[in-house]
Amino acid sequence: MKKQTVLTVCIGSLLFGAAIPAFADIAPLPDFHHININVSNDNGAQNGSGPTDSYYIKADGGGLNQLHITTDSSTAGLSGQVTTQDINASSTSGTFWVSTTGGRGYNDSIILLASVKGPISNDFSLNIKSSGYQWTAAANVIGSDIHYVSGAVNETFGKSDFLYGPQTTKPGPGTGILPFYSGQNVNDPTTAEYLMFIDLWVGNTSTRTQTDAGSAKVEFSVSGLYSSTLAFNAYAFAYTSNTGANSIDWTNRVSSNLADAGQSGYSINTTAVAPVPVPAAIWLFGSALAGFGLIGRRKAALAE
Repeated sequence: MKKQTVLTVCIGSLLFGAAIPAFADIAPLPDFHHININVSNDNGAQNGSGPTDSYYIKADGGGLNQLHITTDSSTAGLSGQVTTQDINASSTSGTFWVSTTGGRGYNDSIILLASVKGPISNDFSLNIKSSGYQWTAAANVIGSDIHYVSGAVNETFGKSDFLYGPQTTKPGPGTGILPFYSGQNVNDPTTAEYLMFIDLWVGNTSTRTQTDAGSAKVEFSVSGLYSSTLAFNAYAFAYTSNTGANSIDWTNRVSSNLADAGQSGYSINTTAVAPVPVPAAIWLFGSALAGFGLIGRRKAALAE
């Protein structure tokens, strides 16, 4: 009898523990600059100094020329390119780098923006592995403790890690009309996306003799992406610079005009159809029948 009670409790837990958690109550960013952003990393931000370990996006200047997303880690690929994956599957993977061609010669922290057009499925999963150079941020110099780290971040993010949105533009310098991907019509509300910021816990440099020519490496794999668009953008933080201090002031250039020069970014479009969920009542009924069958077999075995 005691064993039967344990079985019943386990089945009840299976039935009522199957509920899917609700999507977090989130909202769009309050502005395109002069704001603090939180990262979704379990271990927080590498150099965040704002409230709740956040980064401050100041972005008063131009800030669209020095940071690039590239699939070519050699010196020939430093200026980046627009990469678009068009797939019919719900999962994919890839690798890209975040490079700098700016006169400063380095960025203390690189922050990745992953944005997804909703609705976001409950089984959405994004794994990010970053590699690159770390150092202690100091005034106007790369820290003398600079060293290369493989797997500085190796973390899987889910639906609850989207902290902002939906909105049709990304934050950053300029007029506040920065698309997530090349060719996006920011005036079309159906292109709105949810945002998560991921601190890569590495910087990048313009020392071309370093691994990957000083660029930050990003390896990703995503699943649970249905009839949607996933876009990657990059941001750079500086402890000190001629535009300010302890702030994010740069992002990669993308434009609503596909023909505009100097663009770089990475996006994925998928036509995969989400599986039709089993209605809750049917699922519970079937699980209950299976549970009762298990109890019946157990009771018969005990009676033998």
